[in-house]
Amino acid sequence: MKALLAAMTFLALAACATTAPDPASGANRKPEQNRKMVRTTDCVFQSSISGFNALDNRYVVLYSGGSRTAYLVEVFGGCFDVKNQSTLAAVDGDGNGRICGFGRDSLAYREFGRLEQCRILSMEKLSDLRRYEVLGESPPTRGDRKAEDKDEEDADEEAARP
Repeated sequence: MKALLAAMTFLALAACATTAPDPASGANRKPEQNRKMVRTTDCVFQSSISGFNALDNRYVVLYSGGSRTAYLVEVFGGCFDVKNQSTLAAVDGDGNGRICGFGRDSLAYREFGRLEQCRILSMEKLSDLRRYEVLGESPPTRGDRKAEDKDEEDADEEAARP
């Protein structure tokens, strides 16, 4: 009886000591919860797509201009095993040269010797903050500088010295 009472007391104290995560804060949410599309009609030129990152079978991030610009893409019904693919093609279904969050555009890849094609339902151009939110990364703090930036600043300082 004493053991049961002690266990219940411990659980009650533990419940009081914890705080629920703030639902308004994106930092406490899992990346999967941040994938709800904000806009759905953005487009990117097909020729500028340079890479991709499959988040799961339903959401893919397409990169344009190297990795400077990112687009969150939602595909219809999910693409089986797209996360394990090394290549992915953006198919311009309506022939306008752009991949959009509407129309007949799709993503395609080879799986077990056959072509898999997944129709694009929506597409959102990601801001830097939204990109970190969707990918589940923390944004760099203001004091953080890349090594390249430090090298450039050091070179500028040396050139400015008499």
